[in-house]
Amino acid sequence: MSRDRRYSIRRVPTQGRRKAVLLRLLLAGGLVAGMTACAQGGRLTPMGATLMGGARGEDPAAQAEALPYATLVARTEGNQALLVMAHRTGHNGRDTYWQAGDRATLQLRDGVPASTAGFDALLLGRWLTAEPGHGHYRVHVHWRDADGQEWQDMATASLTCEAAQPVDLPLTRLTLERCTERLDWQGSNTHSRGVYWREPGSLRIWGGDMALWPDGPRLRWQVARPWWSDAEDTGHGVGQTSLPDAVPSS
Repeated sequence: MSRDRRYSIRRVPTQGRRKAVLLRLLLAGGLVAGMTACAQGGRLTPMGATLMGGARGEDPAAQAEALPYATLVARTEGNQALLVMAHRTGHNGRDTYWQAGDRATLQLRDGVPASTAGFDALLLGRWLTAEPGHGHYRVHVHWRDADGQEWQDMATASLTCEAAQPVDLPLTRLTLERCTERLDWQGSNTHSRGVYWREPGSLRIWGGDMALWPDGPRLRWQVARPWWSDAEDTGHGVGQTSLPDAVPSS
């Protein structure tokens, strides 16, 4: 890695620092208290059992089908897990926090990974700024490696979406657009691609496959049981605020 990406040289936006603090507070207090509250008469509810690591070895889709809670199926570095939504906050509930049985936590903002906790290396923040009128935007990322060193990088990105096709999800089959995000990272002088599957019209993101930072681990996730309702659908869904308009296919 080039040294110009070290955290000591570039400051983190205040918003990113606030989110990192919120996530640590959730892990240290709110989520643990929530798991304790799940116990009823000394026994865990299905949600509590899932958060505490119940049903080990069971297929995540089967677990999701048995639970009435909002859930994701996530895969990274050869591991697969069911994540249960533990908290929702932000404007129109755009920030959601998801926890696995081993308490590893994923934050989604508008359906796209924004931070993680409980891993050897952590995504501390991911946010976008647009380049008006050019069909491109910028992706900023801040992470901490397994040695504890913090880094940042920025990419020029573009999004291209294909015609909607049927896609198999853990609990259903939907017709979704496959959108490819192409990123040119400036600090590391590398390139990467991510894929999102989003619903036409609402632009809600139902899944994705992306590297969390340049040359970082890939995360693949799919919504099992969604957390939104049709009443929230105004035609400008989570995907529209998290991803700028797609450029025309060439």
